[in-house]
Amino acid sequence: MVSVEQARAILGFDVLGPSEVKQAFGASGVVPPIPFTRDDLAAAAAAGEMLVWRVAQAAGTSLTILEMVRRFPEAFDQKLLRQMGYELKEEWGIEREPLAARDTCAPGWALARKDVLKESRNRSYEEQDETIRERAAVLRVPVTALRRRSAVEAVYDTVLYLVARNARLLEKTWDWTSSRTNDSGYINVGGFGASGMQILSFSRAIRHDGLGVCPTRQSGRRER
Repeated sequence: MVSVEQARAILGFDVLGPSEVKQAFGASGVVPPIPFTRDDLAAAAAAGEMLVWRVAQAAGTSLTILEMVRRFPEAFDQKLLRQMGYELKEEWGIEREPLAARDTCAPGWALARKDVLKESRNRSYEEQDETIRERAAVLRVPVTALRRRSAVEAVYDTVLYLVARNARLLEKTWDWTSSRTNDSGYINVGGFGASGMQILSFSRAIRHDGLGVCPTRQSGRRER
């Protein structure tokens, strides 16, 4: 069993544990043991991953995307929250999606890439799924253990890293998540430049060099 202190010795600043979560969101509670081995964490450090403690609530309030937008408005590109979709439609924005007010992270420890896999860039959604399967084989974990992040997980991880480490992840790339919009697009999170984090939606056929995937593993996650 690996302690938080031992994990920090391996991953350094890339451990976002209970103290960072309390700092960012004011959340506290019982924290279960880290479900990854030292070898897992060493491999994660070499691969550019972070260890994140995800929670669903803070002080009785659900940590949805909209709640994080409310708490950290400076972290988001405000002009895109209601205006940008995968067809650049003026009427689309993440604030109009029910999942933004509903979905939360499943509580637990997770490993996640800090930036998109290089080999997943400039590939369609289905091709990226194959990249994730190939990555699972490299890591020697079950295919079902490695997956895309949901939109709320991508936002949560990125906001938490910003607050805890004063650094922006996904500055020039976008993580294409598993979260589907009402008009059958899939949400991507990134482009986190000076104007703030972008939350967009693309159809499955879109591809470009900055659009990739940040696979995650989380023990005991509840599937929706």
